[in-house]
Amino acid sequence: MDSSQSVDAATHVTDRVLYRRLVEIGVDAEESMRIMAFWMWVEAQGFIELVPKISANNDQLLAMVADETKAILAALEPSSTTPITQNLCPITSLILFPVSVDEIFGDKDLVSEGVFEVHNQVCGVLFKDVFEEGDKSGKTESSVTEVGESSGKDGNEGSGKTLNPFAKEWDPAVERAPEEDRCLFLTFSNGYPLSDNQIVEFFNQKYGPCVERVYVHKPDPNAPALFGKIVFNTALVTNVIMNTLHQAKFNVDGKPLWCKRFDLSKKHGGEQK
Repeated sequence: MDSSQSVDAATHVTDRVLYRRLVEIGVDAEESMRIMAFWMWVEAQGFIELVPKISANNDQLLAMVADETKAILAALEPSSTTPITQNLCPITSLILFPVSVDEIFGDKDLVSEGVFEVHNQVCGVLFKDVFEEGDKSGKTESSVTEVGESSGKDGNEGSGKTLNPFAKEWDPAVERAPEEDRCLFLTFSNGYPLSDNQIVEFFNQKYGPCVERVYVHKPDPNAPALFGKIVFNTALVTNVIMNTLHQAKFNVDGKPLWCKRFDLSKKHGGEQK
């Protein structure tokens, strides 16, 4: 197959932009190519919005998803006995929900062959110019000094990797999505309330450690609670749960739980707390 004639860069603009971002945040250029090959292979299995979903996140979250992909690729090696489960890649699992990673990566040989083919026949051509550009500028290796490495007096010795002295320190409280984008309004069936702990345990078990906090509104200690609010540590969870739904329903410990996106227009109207 002549991949140079079969790959149309014009139809892979998002892929090329994301590849460049990976290199610019410090991921090795060749490793970035393998990561992109994996994501593009997953898209070919029917997850056509995977790359745009990943691209929509900030660099911090992109680096976390990239690290998870490295772990998956390592688990795909023939000598590896590591299972590919939600615990190995919790953020990736959220993005791929509702399909389980076990279903996608059950046949490791098949996945490895597919990723290898995409890497060789597509990525090698699609990202060649960016790869060579990075090679000339020295960006094919991470630009971030690893923890524990000695950087020397001027910060340039040791591994040869340097920190950008002008880079803004990442503050998760500032850089992540606003709380209204990370929370859902909860309602319970009358007479079937749920506790904070029940809600936290349910969502953490279903989507990984994703809950920041839960508030159950109970002004009268003698009356059952009717509604509450859950705040996740990333807007990815709310997007996965709601998608295009107006309301999502779950069964928690045999009790119904309804979730809606938080409506700021009602925040001060008494309906949402």
